[in-house]
Amino acid sequence: MGVDEFNSKVLEIAGSPENIIKLVSDSADTLSYSGNGLVYRPPGMVEIIGYDEVYVIGDLHGDYNTLIDFLSRERILEKLVESNIKVVFLGDYVDRGPQQVETLISLLLLKKQYPDKIVLLRGNHEPPPLLTPIPHDFIDVLEERYGGEGLMVYRRCYKLFQRLPYMARIPGKILFLHGGPPVDILKSKSFEEAFSIGLLSVDDDILEDILWSDPIDEPSIEYAPSGRGAGHLYGPKITEKTLELSGTKYIVRGHEPVQGHLMNHRGRVITLFSSRIPVYGISRAGYMRITDDRCLMDIEKCIYRIE
Repeated sequence: MGVDEFNSKVLEIAGSPENIIKLVSDSADTLSYSGNGLVYRPPGMVEIIGYDEVYVIGDLHGDYNTLIDFLSRERILEKLVESNIKVVFLGDYVDRGPQQVETLISLLLLKKQYPDKIVLLRGNHEPPPLLTPIPHDFIDVLEERYGGEGLMVYRRCYKLFQRLPYMARIPGKILFLHGGPPVDILKSKSFEEAFSIGLLSVDDDILEDILWSDPIDEPSIEYAPSGRGAGHLYGPKITEKTLELSGTKYIVRGHEPVQGHLMNHRGRVITLFSSRIPVYGISRAGYMRITDDRCLMDIEKCIYRIE
């Protein structure tokens, strides 16, 4: 399927609330898919253990044009058929942007068709019940577009959001999440304890930090309250303990509007932002392409921009 055909399919689905609900239903079980180099670990982690290349995309916030630019530039639709690539999305698919519906449909369509190659992580704009972000205008967009049926579409999407994994890992290499590690990791004795791995559900405080926290380059601060009103600002000590327990070298996350990418904590925390919608005043979308271990010796060389 080429980009034009893919776009036509997305627009066809977007034209009907019933089509959207069917796609949401059909793609729900794929979020916890295991196979062909992906291993799902309850309640919300994906291990990436086999791949030819890994692509990573930050917050989109309804920026469908940048998503299509990325798919075209890297020939993603062709590579999904031809090779064992993995594509990791770091969350925040809706809110703020002009084409939230098309963006979410695109990602669910890809996950449905290639469950072993697409990883959709949860962002703070795919919210749990007690942590609704501001703005959260996705529901307004749906109601304006589909009338009374828009609320029904939102309810189905909201249930889907609760099933999105909150973290992924390439063992020995990279930990992926939306915001940051839980600050209680300083007290944790294992990776599984720190991130609720193996439990029936993720601890609320842990999920809050994962979805909402941001790094701060102040060595004397372990963690501090966040001006966002949720999560924390986390210092280098939190990053060091996280990398130690997770057995990785880098944390790759989204959440912060930056010009493509930002490096924190001596290059061990990399922020990717992939939305160019006007509200952010950002002209460069960042994404990552990991081809082999040589790339990870200088991870900034793995980062690309769409301008």
